[in-house]
Amino acid sequence: MSLPVSPESLLNALYETHPDPVLIINAERKFIASNAAASKVFGYSEEEFLELGPAQFYQSAEDAREMAEAFYPLDKEIKRVHRRFNFLRRDKSVIPVELTANTIKDADGKALGLVAILRDLSETIEAQAERLRAETILNAALASISEGFVVFDEKDRLVLCNDAYREIYPLTAPAMKVGATFESILRYGLAKGQYPEAGDTADSQEAWLQERLAKHRNPDGPIIQQAGPDRWLQIDERVTDENYRVGLRTDVSALRWIKSEAEQFGLIIEGVGQEVFLFDLATTGVISANKHARDNLQYSMEEIRGMTPLDFTVGMTRERLAAKVAPLVSGETKVLNFDTERRRKDGSSYMCRVRLERMEDGGAPMLVAFAEDITERLEIERALERKQHEFETLVQNLPDFITRAKPDTTLTYINANYARFIGQRAEDIVGRKFLEFIPEGEQKDLVEHLQSLSPDNPIETSEQLMVGPAGEKLWYLWSNLMVFEDGKPLELVSVGRDITEIHEAQNRIATQSRELELRNTALEQFSGIVSHDLKAPLRQIRLFSDMIAEDISVGRHDDLEMFSGYISERSEALEQMVSNLLEYSQLAYQAINPERFLLSEVIAVAWDNLAAIAAESGGRLIPDTDIEIEADWTLTIQLFQNLFANSMKYRDKNKPAVIRVSALREHDIVRIAVEDNGIGIDPAESERIFGVFQRLHSDEKLYSGSGIGLALCRRIAESHGGRIVLDTSVQKGARFVVTLPAKPVPAASE
Repeated sequence: MSLPVSPESLLNALYETHPDPVLIINAERKFIASNAAASKVFGYSEEEFLELGPAQFYQSAEDAREMAEAFYPLDKEIKRVHRRFNFLRRDKSVIPVELTANTIKDADGKALGLVAILRDLSETIEAQAERLRAETILNAALASISEGFVVFDEKDRLVLCNDAYREIYPLTAPAMKVGATFESILRYGLAKGQYPEAGDTADSQEAWLQERLAKHRNPDGPIIQQAGPDRWLQIDERVTDENYRVGLRTDVSALRWIKSEAEQFGLIIEGVGQEVFLFDLATTGVISANKHARDNLQYSMEEIRGMTPLDFTVGMTRERLAAKVAPLVSGETKVLNFDTERRRKDGSSYMCRVRLERMEDGGAPMLVAFAEDITERLEIERALERKQHEFETLVQNLPDFITRAKPDTTLTYINANYARFIGQRAEDIVGRKFLEFIPEGEQKDLVEHLQSLSPDNPIETSEQLMVGPAGEKLWYLWSNLMVFEDGKPLELVSVGRDITEIHEAQNRIATQSRELELRNTALEQFSGIVSHDLKAPLRQIRLFSDMIAEDISVGRHDDLEMFSGYISERSEALEQMVSNLLEYSQLAYQAINPERFLLSEVIAVAWDNLAAIAAESGGRLIPDTDIEIEADWTLTIQLFQNLFANSMKYRDKNKPAVIRVSALREHDIVRIAVEDNGIGIDPAESERIFGVFQRLHSDEKLYSGSGIGLALCRRIAESHGGRIVLDTSVQKGARFVVTLPAKPVPAASE
């Protein structure tokens, strides 16, 4: 019976209900119809499809061009195309499709357009990928199994085997090809000598082969097979519901030797130098004891078997024994260590160190005990403890510092003297880095010193400045030993000794040496002065005295008054030079007494001492010296007084002297500048002006003076550990720069 359905209705129903997208394209390459599946897959409505063309759906422009050239113009002979492409959805996501396209013709055979059916391949591709992943995982799993794994199909042909299976049978491996039968593989191995247990004759090998095939086809349990001279395998085979045979090969070579090894182990235990017991965990009775245990306790095996630790342990009661083994009985622990006193059969005793272990052998749990006579060891340990105590007492009471630290300076041990110096408890210091207790300015040098230690040069000494709990600064000489292991630093051991007094003595010696050098230099200058400057007026006095004597002898008296005036003038000059030398020697080598004061205070006193000269010359002082220094009060006044006097003496006669004083602290020094607007000093004379009796102006009537003022200034600055120089960069006037230490300098002894 036929349905009253027209072909057009049937075609339309198939078109609308087709599960894959169906698209109709006209001769102008425009969509003229699309089914519901096309809208669902690509995301366009039927109306939106009418505005689009096929080229907009291809991910690749090359694919779009190739398909257009294949069908257009429509009168080409191509009737059908079936290919795979990547298309784009409305949201620009990519969808893999299988495209089937045909031309649509009218009754006369004229091509009117194309019909395209697109099958979504996303799920198919995902399924293929999933299968590939599963195969990869399976192969990886098989490769990771240490046992040999093999599968034969219902016709006993090899399906797969892992690498471990091939490694177990290296001589047979070349025959293990997919599709090869189990029998062919066995025969290949027999020919190569893979199975020693098969024998050497053809008959024995054939018999072995038939027996092996029978067990393979009807497995009824594990079998042991020899696969080499020293290699034994356990073979487990199963038959699946599909009549596949799955086999597993496990190397059990070690199991073949368990019995003999156990026997050998028993002989070893019997001969060891420790006592070895085996106890029943439930009753604590002795099951077995080795020879050393029997000899030490003086019992035979028959006597000791069945005894409990109560029978040969001093002071042991049933309650104490139960409490001792309770953690082992409950399974809380498997090992116990303790010391106990054993009693021999003759009543004598000895100390033992015991190790109890719980053993599980599949039956009743047991205890194995290892006991060692530690009488001699205890005596040694007690002696070591005494020595350790004596050593610790010595270390803790030494006046030196003793520390141990990791290579990164983390302290692991300190003695009491070091803890007292730091002012903290030892337990609060250990675990901290000792760099914390070193002044910041000294840390870099210390780190470099420690880094210089090497396996070839593991010990060095260094001096370090340390700050005590009261803020006092002390010098310590540290001997640092770096312990190395395999070329790597393991531990730093350091011993520090207080050398503050030695350091101060060295500073005093250095200061005295510097003083002596200055005195010697001054003595040389003095010798030159005596030989030259002092002799000059003496020669003039003697010359004029001779001239007076000569004139008197001949009766000439006209020049006597003039000659007498010259002698008087030269005598006064000589007297002034002697006075100046006396002043220089008194001030230049005076021991300094440092004290702390404001620089502005000594500047004010020095200026007040020159009040008369300042008033006469119109001199003006501009101080900018609000800074504290530590120096000798009297000598510092004399220094600035000399500088101020020089500035007013060598002023420009056309304008009053203006003197400016400024000071600046830079780290550990104080820099003081005295600047004037006078006639200035030639830079070439910047050093000569500090010599004794060195004058730059020969006309004493214009610029009077002895030439020791600046020499005295330099001597005072150097006695404080400082210096004074002329700033040669100044073009107008003169500028002297005095540099003094910011911390006190130890006074030199006379």
